[in-house]
Amino acid sequence: MSLCRAVVASEDEALALPVYQVQPAQPAVAGWLRNLLTPVVAACRLRNTYPVEFRPTGLWGGWADSPDSAPDRRVAISNLALHRTKRGLVTTFLHEVAHHLTGIEHGHDAYFFAVNLMLLLRVSAASGAAPQSIGALADTMQLYDLAEPPAALQHEPDAGVGRAMAWAIAVAHEMAPTHLTAEDAAAAICDRYATFVAELEAAPAKREAAASARARAAAEAEGTRRELRSTTRLLRSISIWLAVTGAVALVEAFLVVKLSLS
Repeated sequence: MSLCRAVVASEDEALALPVYQVQPAQPAVAGWLRNLLTPVVAACRLRNTYPVEFRPTGLWGGWADSPDSAPDRRVAISNLALHRTKRGLVTTFLHEVAHHLTGIEHGHDAYFFAVNLMLLLRVSAASGAAPQSIGALADTMQLYDLAEPPAALQHEPDAGVGRAMAWAIAVAHEMAPTHLTAEDAAAAICDRYATFVAELEAAPAKREAAASARARAAAEAEGTRRELRSTTRLLRSISIWLAVTGAVALVEAFLVVKLSLS
């Protein structure tokens, strides 16, 4: 039997493969999720709507499709999230919303980390951020959320994670309390990230230029020192010559006076 025949032996066997089709959630589930996420959306100051789609998979917690696949900015969440904590469901939702805000092409870079953290901080502030409550979400951020630091930092011992995370944390804390919508805040953070990356990329050239300037200044200073030493030696020689000449003149004058008196 050929491999193709072994894989699809008959039409009946092919139909035995389970196939799932996503349909609207049960009213009870949809209502429960709306009650959970409505204050979260308000706290984040989201201008757009980000529908939630539960998918029957356990391989991942959530997924944000590209605009071509999900023009409605749909957030896909594993249906297993219904059996987990509210905290986990909220953080997964905000993680995927952050992907939509930053663009799928940014992956898990520092821009994404900053936007995701900003959303978590806004929810935390709105809820009072009681320890271990659903509002205390900022501590859920992980290295997974910053897996792609700027390439210009890859030479650093930690591959740039430390500096990228420090930048993202500072920007997120600055933008979280503003009254900007999440979308506008994400756009502002994007501009800052572009500046941050540009500065990092320009840093080697700046360091090289600074090193060259220091080398030129050192060379000029050494030249000045050599010139001063040369001038000092010349002045010393002139001083000695003048002293000798003066002494000779005095001797000659003494002799002249002595002869005139004799």
